[in-house]
Amino acid sequence: MQKAVRSMFLSLGTGALLVVMAGLTAPANAADLAGSWKGGGTVTFSGGSKEQARCRATFSPSGKSAYDVSATCATQSGTVSQTAFVRGSGSSYRGTFYNPEFDTTGNIQISVSGRSQVVRLTSAKGSALIRLSR
Repeated sequence: MQKAVRSMFLSLGTGALLVVMAGLTAPANAADLAGSWKGGGTVTFSGGSKEQARCRATFSPSGKSAYDVSATCATQSGTVSQTAFVRGSGSSYRGTFYNPEFDTTGNIQISVSGRSQVVRLTSAKGSALIRLSR
């Protein structure tokens, strides 16, 4: 069971990243994503169970309005790492994530508000909502 839960968590890419609604309302530039972010949220598995996650993510520019993301998240089931690629502008970014440990991919959507972001991840194994800030 613990391996299945850990597999689900990884498939969500929660570390990747996961999206924060902040009181700051200034629009973000693409350059604002670069660097380290941390926070947490909830992973919801396809079977309906949920776990809290704590995450750290690093965004590295990889082109005009594009980023490579490396994230690590921890839940009660374990710690996982995943990568993602996102593209967008202003306050909205979309892309895909990959977890090599479980060979799982999914979609990632990021909404940025100032120094905070809300990351939504979806895969066949579940979903996650992660709030990150600097």
